[in-house]
Amino acid sequence: MILSALGTYAFPVILVGVPLYAASKGVRVYETFVKGAEEGLKIAVGTLPYLVAVFAAISCFRGSGALEFFASLLGNVLKPLGVPADMVPLLLIRPVSGSGALALTGDLLQTYGPDSPMGILASILQGATDTTFYVVTLYFGSVGVKRTRHVLASCLIGDACGFLAGFLVWRLIVT
Repeated sequence: MILSALGTYAFPVILVGVPLYAASKGVRVYETFVKGAEEGLKIAVGTLPYLVAVFAAISCFRGSGALEFFASLLGNVLKPLGVPADMVPLLLIRPVSGSGALALTGDLLQTYGPDSPMGILASILQGATDTTFYVVTLYFGSVGVKRTRHVLASCLIGDACGFLAGFLVWRLIVT
């Protein structure tokens, strides 16, 4: 009962309480809000070209058939390890596109069911890593970093470790 009331009233309390507290400390709340909104809009406009570039590259990757090609190659390598072939496209698209990976996960959940071993694995792999190319492109591009050195390789190794850990957790859960 108390948790339900807390959840119901938490947002309105924060929405009213934070500005009241700030005003009591002498902060010009409206002016500060407008300044923050202006800075946020500048950041959004500055990152827009990088977002367009990432989405165009993702479209080309999927539309050209490269995703299917690399999925079949990687599937042959991962098959002896017990990785289901249906998960390989998810492993490839997750570092590139969060929305694409979510769509693949949704298809896998619809095909196999959310409580099936495949559904559980798809869910684990969806949450095991982040969208590496998107993050690197957007974050470094928005601040003007041109030479990222070993960042991409390090992030992709991190993705591989995340997928491996997710697969091992799945094996422990399923067996």
